Amino acid sequence: MFIWVKLILTCLDFVPMILFSLVLFRQRIKPFRIQISLAALAGTLVTFFDNWPLFYVSIICAALMIVWKFSLVPSLIIALSGYFLSIIVSTGVLIGCDMMDWISYAELETDLNTSTMVLLIALIAKFTMLFALLKLRLGFTFLTHYTRIPFTHENAGFYLFIIVVIIGITYRHSYPDSVLSALMPIQMLSVATVLFIYVMLSKELRFQR
Repeated sequence: MFIWVKLILTCLDFVPMILFSLVLFRQRIKPFRIQISLAALAGTLVTFFDNWPLFYVSIICAALMIVWKFSLVPSLIIALSGYFLSIIVSTGVLIGCDMMDWISYAELETDLNTSTMVLLIALIAKFTMLFALLKLRLGFTFLTHYTRIPFTHENAGFYLFIIVVIIGITYRHSYPDSVLSALMPIQMLSVATVLFIYVMLSKELRFQR
């Protein structure tokens, strides 16, 4: 039974990822519930075959380009941001559970009941954060469907963020025994966090002026 529960929770994990992407950049959700459901279904089907994160990012990116009419680079930034925020929450849950001795990270892969419980806690944490973002109306507004981000010195931060997150995804299993690097090497996670905060906030503040 726990095998099926874990599989369902793993599939559901894609849902907050796509919602993070949309809510974080203040995109409308209600008019596109069917399209979001189809994207979530596609992500769920991908989970059955291969849960490589770049597949998830590609699905979100394609949905943003087709449904929300974003160009490629903004779509990639939004999709990677949603994925990035999702793994930050998951990593935080893993670290918290490990520090409070609720789980032993070293045994997480072999203990089905524990890994299922951690997945459930992570999902609850993600939906709680989504609710908070919506309730407090937090998010960035500088990216719209007509935004273009050419490869210039001024936009270097965006491209660096894309590169760092993709490298982090590629080498996500480099430190299998470290809870800090459970989903992305801590070096990449730290650099991406700094880039995300600096680039997004600076662009948003400049846009609001």
